[in-house]
Amino acid sequence: MNKKKVILSISGHDPSGGAGLQTDILTSNFFNLHCVSSLTCQTVQTTKKLFKLDPTKVKFFKQNIDHIIKSTNLSGIKIGVVPNRDIAFEIIKIISSLKIPVVIDPIFFAGGGGKFTNKKDLSFLRDSFYPHSSILTPNIEELKILSKNKSEEDSIKFLFDKGIKNIYVTGKVNKNKITNSLYSNGFLIKETSSKYLKKNIHGTGCALSTAILCNLVNKKSIKDSCSLSHKFLSHLVKNSIKTNGQDILNFKK
Repeated sequence: MNKKKVILSISGHDPSGGAGLQTDILTSNFFNLHCVSSLTCQTVQTTKKLFKLDPTKVKFFKQNIDHIIKSTNLSGIKIGVVPNRDIAFEIIKIISSLKIPVVIDPIFFAGGGGKFTNKKDLSFLRDSFYPHSSILTPNIEELKILSKNKSEEDSIKFLFDKGIKNIYVTGKVNKNKITNSLYSNGFLIKETSSKYLKKNIHGTGCALSTAILCNLVNKKSIKDSCSLSHKFLSHLVKNSIKTNGQDILNFKK
């Protein structure tokens, strides 16, 4: 009898199919893992724009995630959109008691426009929620929003002092290259680069962070997990599918 390792995606629903839970499932399947889920929100969204967000009721969210934890032997957790501190608090109660990898992608804005998280909740997420991650995967803009610093190095030091030990900073474009940087305990330990393709892509952060979790679950080191996931994402971007908005990732092997 074949058995697959199971990961939990705690994320939002993107009806365009280009990001959120759908991308987490596609990514986990690519790595031969099974993905169970707990939705944090429903959205009215296209590849062009986020129009509306409806957070899951906390009682319903708690009931769902409690049953998943009790009935499933989880190997890892990926966390995407967290629309408010009430849902974040319920997630903290779960992940603080588990000894498995937890990858958090701090998503604040939709790629085509619109915000996922209220500004008033950012400090709580940064100070009380994100320190529970095995690794945090902000893009360079999200990093600076979290730290309120313009310097990447100062931002890393600020977040390390908050208790966030591993941070993979993504999306730094210089000429024809895109570079991601892995920091551990406040120090740069790995940089990965690839050719920058001038495409406007939907769901890259979701795919990258889930790929990192899948590699961690498959017993790769944190450095190798980030490097392999960067290569994986470059492949998806190169073969992306055009839409009338942002392109979407193509998971064809």
